[in-house]
Amino acid sequence: MHVLYIVGQSTGGLPHYAAELANSVANSAEVTVFKPTETSADDLFCDDIELVNAFDPIGISMPGLYKLDINPLNIFRGLYSYSAVKEIEQYDPDVIHDSTGIFPQVKFFAKLHDVDDYPFVTTRHEVPVSRFSLARPPVLIEEILNLTIPALDEDRTVVHTKRQKEVLVSRGFDADGVVVIPHGAYSVFGGVEDIDREPEENTLLFFGNIVPPKGLDTLVDAVEILRETIPDVNLIIAGDGQLPSRVRKTIERYPDNFEVHRRFIPNDEVKEFFARTTVVVMPYRDQSGTKGHSGVLSTAFSFGKPVVASTASEFPEQVEDEGCGLVVPPENPTRLASALETVLRDEAARSEMSQNCVRMSELLSWDSVAQQYLDVYSALAGAHESGGKQAVLRTP
Repeated sequence: MHVLYIVGQSTGGLPHYAAELANSVANSAEVTVFKPTETSADDLFCDDIELVNAFDPIGISMPGLYKLDINPLNIFRGLYSYSAVKEIEQYDPDVIHDSTGIFPQVKFFAKLHDVDDYPFVTTRHEVPVSRFSLARPPVLIEEILNLTIPALDEDRTVVHTKRQKEVLVSRGFDADGVVVIPHGAYSVFGGVEDIDREPEENTLLFFGNIVPPKGLDTLVDAVEILRETIPDVNLIIAGDGQLPSRVRKTIERYPDNFEVHRRFIPNDEVKEFFARTTVVVMPYRDQSGTKGHSGVLSTAFSFGKPVVASTASEFPEQVEDEGCGLVVPPENPTRLASALETVLRDEAARSEMSQNCVRMSELLSWDSVAQQYLDVYSALAGAHESGGKQAVLRTP
């Protein structure tokens, strides 16, 4: 079987997802990846994969959008470069899979060039309950753009949780065409067996893009409260983005309690940040959506790091119900500080949470995830060879 992946984004965690999945599928199938010339995961794809630098970098990142740090000409060039999907026909794959979320430029050019005549699979990592909510302007703009583009003939849509499937079905998606496959626990950065040091005492980690939905301001306020009972608490902030002025002032007021690395963290540095950490914190705002996953959470699982998160999205099921940490209401620094103090002071509880995180990483291994995808691919390829695409009609 020949599987061709389309990577629709050049930065952030989605290229990492594509790399993890493609690497594991390559153990059982021929794999080609159509990707931008530069992505955040370029050094992670294995040698067995044929990489095609088909697209230009889009020049859009979530931190850049919030900072208005964008170059319209570069964006246009990047988006237009996806017309190169027409070259897919030369590779004649058995299945095409956009594993990065079917961005508008992929949807437009795939439809324009009839790429969806092949068995076509998409993975939707985030499914907003309200498609046109003002809570996240970038998502709103994307949804509006999607309304102007004809629907792709998708054979299967993959989501990560049952709740995400319920939302899509409520929008008119055929339930038989939506498949639930959990998000794998990242292994490309290493795992608990690769850590050869003890974590630094009372050290917290906020990892990833610094954008308003991630709730960093709530966490900084919580640290200010927490330092009254744990004076040496240290929050490592590692990620690209703009610090709000109020957050900067708090950090400047308590420099001994904060360590800021405001930049994109290269793949080879990820392990060191997680190794130093006692607890990973994910204080996300309630965005009325269903993320169904988090790259930060899956990395915490891989490194066996306890998590304190908000109740946004599926974190209650993925974190607290699995015994991997605690969850608290969003935008509540007092409750967040209390939860962090509980975990930091209870070594036995942290040890149990760590073991449960490792258990989750094993349960969500990429070999297991890849096999579930391969089952989907095989069914679609078989149907296509027998003369019927058996596509399911989709809403935009």
